[in-house]
Amino acid sequence: MCASAALSLGALAVGGGTQRADAAPKPRPANSSPIALSPDEKLVWVVNPSDNSVSVLNAATSRVIRRIPVAPEPQGLAVDPKGKYVYVANTAGGTVQVIRILNGNPARFRAVLDNRFAPRGRLIAGAEPWDVVASPDGRRVFVANSGDDTITVLDVQGRRVIGNVDLRNSVCNTPDRSRHFQPRGLAVTADSKHLYVARFLSFTRPGGRQADDNGRLGAVCQLNIATASPRIRDYRPARLVTLEPRVTGFTIDSTGDGVPDPTSAFPNQLQSVVIWRNSAYLPNIAASPSGPLRFNVDTQAFVNVIDGVNGRTPTDASATKFLNLHLGARNPDPGTTRLFFANPWAIAFAAGRGEGPLYGAGRGDAAYVVSAGSDLLVKVNVDRAGTLSFTGDADTTRYIDLHDPDNPATSGANAGKNPVGITIDRAGRRAWVANHVSRNVTVVDLLTDSVRTVVRTAPLPPPGSAKEVALVGAEVFFSSRGSFDRTPGLTVSTEDRLSSEGWQACSSCHFNGLTDGVVWQFGAGPRKSVPLNGTFNPRNPADQRVLNYSAIFDEVEDFEANVRNVSGPGALATAVACSQGAATGTLDPNHGLLLGDADANLPPCALNAFALKNEDRRQLGVTLPGSTVSVPALTAMKQWIRVAVRTPDAPLRADQRPGGVPRADINQGRRLFLQAGCQSCHGGGKWTLSSKDFTSPPAADEIATETSPAPPAGVTPIGAQFLNRFLRDIGSFNLGVPGAGNDIGGNIGATEVAAPGVVAGRSQPAPLALGKDHNGDGKGNGFNVPSLLGIHAVPPYYHNGACESLACVVGDRRHRT
Repeated sequence: MCASAALSLGALAVGGGTQRADAAPKPRPANSSPIALSPDEKLVWVVNPSDNSVSVLNAATSRVIRRIPVAPEPQGLAVDPKGKYVYVANTAGGTVQVIRILNGNPARFRAVLDNRFAPRGRLIAGAEPWDVVASPDGRRVFVANSGDDTITVLDVQGRRVIGNVDLRNSVCNTPDRSRHFQPRGLAVTADSKHLYVARFLSFTRPGGRQADDNGRLGAVCQLNIATASPRIRDYRPARLVTLEPRVTGFTIDSTGDGVPDPTSAFPNQLQSVVIWRNSAYLPNIAASPSGPLRFNVDTQAFVNVIDGVNGRTPTDASATKFLNLHLGARNPDPGTTRLFFANPWAIAFAAGRGEGPLYGAGRGDAAYVVSAGSDLLVKVNVDRAGTLSFTGDADTTRYIDLHDPDNPATSGANAGKNPVGITIDRAGRRAWVANHVSRNVTVVDLLTDSVRTVVRTAPLPPPGSAKEVALVGAEVFFSSRGSFDRTPGLTVSTEDRLSSEGWQACSSCHFNGLTDGVVWQFGAGPRKSVPLNGTFNPRNPADQRVLNYSAIFDEVEDFEANVRNVSGPGALATAVACSQGAATGTLDPNHGLLLGDADANLPPCALNAFALKNEDRRQLGVTLPGSTVSVPALTAMKQWIRVAVRTPDAPLRADQRPGGVPRADINQGRRLFLQAGCQSCHGGGKWTLSSKDFTSPPAADEIATETSPAPPAGVTPIGAQFLNRFLRDIGSFNLGVPGAGNDIGGNIGATEVAAPGVVAGRSQPAPLALGKDHNGDGKGNGFNVPSLLGIHAVPPYYHNGACESLACVVGDRRHRT
């Protein structure tokens, strides 16, 4: 190395400080991620969940040098700080797998699955291990078992599992320890004394209610850890740090008086936690469920901050350091498109890369946040106190587009679709971003904030195959934008049709096809986001349930209405010509997946859940790189839901790992389930009697409303259509609603009203929700029976979230009998 080069590398940023190049690197905080650099920064490791493998890249050449098969569905990995091992969390198998690095030189790379730990390196961890992290001292590895609320502790030198830390029965799950904690993102402080664990879904705060913008809290558990100790009792949950709801900065006229009202949201879907200096940062999809439901107030792009993480008493610093990324998208940088930052999923830091008027000549640090829905890398500033700010002004921050269809560097095979993880080198010069749906890694030059190259890490499915259709469906489901085929003669927009300016995706409310656990104030009433794994029978894909809690949809394609009217801008103010003759309509030609049935350049004239069959209507298509097959987008999304949404594994049994669920308890539960006759509603392959047994559209005599015949005076139910035959009354209307006389648990259930409306400039009483026979015609009592597939993993329960634990549900005698 020449003298000038040595001088230029003399002070590299390491974990929030500086380190001379000729000195041993100081320990840095560690965090869980699907992508990571080796300690010498010569290798990049990334998981391939769709391929059941891990790819190893040469960091200098951006080439894949090895693909290592591992157990099913690897979602996270951690690289040993000494460069000896890589640990892989295999979510669908309940294992952590150890890869031993025999030679870390990219030119002579060798690695094997380490049989010294276990056969093929597989150690039993727990149910649904999503995240894994190695302590900076290299002694311990921690695995977050999302399905059974435990943290597995692995002794590296002893090559054994020390034990499992129970988070459910700990101070971090108070006040109700029957609730499902769902540990996810992990981070360990640089001194290896504290482990931070993010709870994935939020729960109600004391005195809080469902469907309330201020009703719930995010949470992170701090554990005190002694990495030299072989005793599991020395890895103890010490305190729960709660993340409060925050004012979003966006408003809505909720009362109809013409005055904008501020909205709030609570942190939710906490997938990652990353420590920088003395603060921990948690990007998340915050929820604002109070009505009226509209894209620009219902989901938000939060980054919450916890201060003092290196000490014993961390605190929620959100009041001063929290940032809503969506605010920085309102006025984009010159030459860029206005796009909001849907689904912030991961974050990484670069020392000395801050910019803008905040710093003047002296630059601070930068954070790069992965927007998984919008396919963007969002840049923000971080000052020495840990405060976040935008790179421009109060409504402008820079972003790097990983999926710009007009840029050859980011289109076709180079498109980065659904980014889920990021790692940055110590010098803050280069970032590597893992893209889940496109199965590649985007390499970003942080000196110019531009895409440098894109590396394929796992193969795409064969053209014309069923797997190709499912992958297109995943692309549509996880995207908040959408890039569709530009077919000859098509003049309507083929970009950014899935929401308004990239605000949200289907995945914003249905994590991985499951649920965000939020009870939303929909037009039909309060409704929890339904997990989609029970939509089809996993053993008979032709067996579909009727959809929504009120049986208001009979086809997956009916959710086109949500794409247009909730995520999108909604109906046009003025009717335009539509595709049937001389008719007009208010559907926007430049949003949604369906095109005009007769003329693709005009919008459909109608979109109706029952009167029309929406399956196989004219729609936009997607052609994957290397293929010539244009796959219909809405049909593909239905196919992805049908075949690819995996039901989460149940907590492990005692015969599978120590401390698991006793088989005797399971057998007794089965007997009680059958004795009570629960299988009469929750039976079959979908674990629900709700099965679509007709060809769409349904017969007219199957359809009912609560407005005809007219309801009693003073009762104002909504006019939505529903299929009464599929409803079952278990007495759950008004369940847990304070003062309604149908108490359960803590009475946290959302009030049974539809989303409020505004008429003639005045706020009107909210109509009563579906679920009760308001008009006395003998139809409308009860709800469509939900599936119990993976029910443990998808709280809360009941349509209005009246219960946050299964203990609460089975304690409901009326339901139980």
